[in-house]
Amino acid sequence: MSASHNFSAADIMAANIEGIERGLKIIMVELQYNLREKLSQMGTGAGYFGGAKKLGFFRTRSAPGEPPAVDTGTLRQSTQVKPQYVAGTGMTSLVLAGLVAGVNKDARVPRWLEYGTKRMKARPFIAPSLEVVRKDAAKNIGEQMQRSIKRMKRRAMKAAQ
Repeated sequence: MSASHNFSAADIMAANIEGIERGLKIIMVELQYNLREKLSQMGTGAGYFGGAKKLGFFRTRSAPGEPPAVDTGTLRQSTQVKPQYVAGTGMTSLVLAGLVAGVNKDARVPRWLEYGTKRMKARPFIAPSLEVVRKDAAKNIGEQMQRSIKRMKRRAMKAAQ
């Protein structure tokens, strides 16, 4: 016995949007993981004595061009990637929400590290992480869209029984 179902454009659009959002969530997890991995590396630059309350811990800076070396872990812990609804489009985009919200209550710090200043060379960590995730983004979203269409078909078949 076979059943057929005519899907409306709204049904197909809803399934595609569901797939896109699922794909974006997968990408967000990968991006957050990659950012935290990059921000967990020890530096290979110059060493110095410093630390909380002038206790004189020996630390190693990151070299120019490397991601920032882990010091207190505040930058690493502040990386949070969240979905954000784009008004009027019915779509969702990625936002690096935590980087804006919480590095020593100063949202300029990640920008200074990523692009450098006139006194400090750049220590990029956002762009390299985005590049790693970007390679598989279209594939992940496409796979999730196909899965959503299959789910829509299964639901219709189940309802027809």
